[in-house]
Amino acid sequence: MIRMYGFIPAWGLPDVSPYVSKTDCYLRMSGIPFKLETLHQGDLTKTPKGKLPVIDDDGTIVADTVLIEMYLKKKYGDVLDTDLSPRQRATSIAFARMLDESFYWFLVQTRYRRDDDFKLYDPIWAEFLAFVPVNERAGPVKEFRDRLLQQFFHSGKGRNTEAEVEAMARQQIDAISDFLGDQDYFFGAHPTSVDAALYANLTHAMFVPFPSPICRYANSKSNLLAYVNRIQAQHYMQFDHQRSTRG
Repeated sequence: MIRMYGFIPAWGLPDVSPYVSKTDCYLRMSGIPFKLETLHQGDLTKTPKGKLPVIDDDGTIVADTVLIEMYLKKKYGDVLDTDLSPRQRATSIAFARMLDESFYWFLVQTRYRRDDDFKLYDPIWAEFLAFVPVNERAGPVKEFRDRLLQQFFHSGKGRNTEAEVEAMARQQIDAISDFLGDQDYFFGAHPTSVDAALYANLTHAMFVPFPSPICRYANSKSNLLAYVNRIQAQHYMQFDHQRSTRG
């Protein structure tokens, strides 16, 4: 069985990371058996590329969500995207990259930019850094936040004001909502690989406790709320997390 390594569960989601959640959802939608495990002491120096998720498929180690998906399709078959047209495949790749490489930074703003938002991580640090004495945790936590905010700045998004980033986020949320329309899934009646990326990023914007205008705007889209609840009901009922309303 495939072993996938992530961080820790949080807020009723399988992992605190949207990237881990993306691969988790892809595996569930594809029907590929796997076990999600917490990386020992969160030591990213033990991973091939210093990030998560990483999968171990009977000794074959693969890192990066895009490369993991490519590997899984090659070994286990492309059960989700096999019926997509070339145009749909191109659209799928474009939206997935938008989520991985642009939308992600909106999530970073909702969590790390404001002190009050970042403080909501306190219970997570207590669990994630349980092996570190309480009086020694402040340093690693500050280092983690500083590193994320530096990456946020160098991505280009963090050079903008909070309001400007929120405007960019609304534009992308509108694009997702408008394309989805009243369909059950991104391309119609059946899920495809891009739905895993959409679900992961949307839930990390909508099903989290951060009081960000980005989170509120995503939750204001009734079709997006129905969409994530639909996938939640099919693949994540063990998390008891389906919601009908959000603030």
